Amino acid sequence: NQNSFEPTAKNVRIIGRTKYQDGYLWIGLTGAGIEYKFNGKVTTINVTADTTSYSEDKPAHIIIYADDEIYLDTVMTEKNMDFTVLFDKSGKHVIRFIKTSEALFGSIRINEIKADAKKISPTKPEKLRIEFIGDSITCGYGVDGTGTDVFTTRTEDGTKSYAIKTAKKFHAEYSIVAYSAFCLVPFLPFDGKIMNSLPGIYDRLGYSEHPNEFDDGVYELQNEVWDQQQYIPDLVVINLGTNDNYFGQAYAPDMSVVKSDYVNLYEKFLSQIRSLYPQTKILCTLGMMGQELYPEIEEAVNNYTTKTGDSNVKAFKLSVQNSEKNGFGTDNHPNAQSHVDATYELVGAIEKFFGW
Repeated sequence: NQNSFEPTAKNVRIIGRTKYQDGYLWIGLTGAGIEYKFNGKVTTINVTADTTSYSEDKPAHIIIYADDEIYLDTVMTEKNMDFTVLFDKSGKHVIRFIKTSEALFGSIRINEIKADAKKISPTKPEKLRIEFIGDSITCGYGVDGTGTDVFTTRTEDGTKSYAIKTAKKFHAEYSIVAYSAFCLVPFLPFDGKIMNSLPGIYDRLGYSEHPNEFDDGVYELQNEVWDQQQYIPDLVVINLGTNDNYFGQAYAPDMSVVKSDYVNLYEKFLSQIRSLYPQTKILCTLGMMGQELYPEIEEAVNNYTTKTGDSNVKAFKLSVQNSEKNGFGTDNHPNAQSHVDATYELVGAIEKFFGW
């Protein structure tokens, strides 16, 4: 006999940017989800997907951990699904539910949690907090694929990205704000559309390429303003520039214009982040899929530091993925091993710069 619980902060620990409304918890972003503990043997999480999130090629990718072990690694194949975890023994157990595909391809709702217990409770949050801002690399795009695969969210897994691995190494909370194909420079023409610039939607709950359609109506993650005070990080890691270079080389008549715009917009973005988080350390990185714009990152950080005297902003160049050793993920993205390699580098940089 299971009791019913709402997915509120009173009952579960919230991971990443989410929104509780009308009895459900709305989740879009990579790595976002919930964690709770209960004293019992069985628990069930009821989830609804928007229309794109139970599609054949880009279903929402879900991982459920039972006592820190992967219990279920699956995708939404239907609009509404129950995910049940049954333990061998009744006792104290911890459940972690993570959406491990990105917001660009849709969102889900956690409607209800059941458990054979009188209560479920949030687990204790970690002391440190990191926010990762990035593109497909930070989303773990294609980590489980190979170079010749066609992309699907089934091979996208944010839990294998350098971001979540780095947070885990520092025993830190994480929040990921990352979207495939996003840039800093917003005006590069791509398929006749204006390319999306991340700073423009940085203050939003998320962003999906299609409206988030549920039975009760059409919603849009990008229409929801995120209250930045809900999660003030100790460290922000920015990994943007791979797409600025890619689309710039492909479509811009003059790469030098792209580079100067990139420097200016990078400085603006640093100011935007600093105004929200006065004490936060900021690490600006690039390199896993090419280091072309790294000199511009150094320039932006130097300009910003000189103008403001802010000594808490640093630049760090990541190595290009070693595809000869590791192979490629989907669309030549870093695979799981390349993300492990990058994690070691990033952890070292954070220890060096910030004494963590």
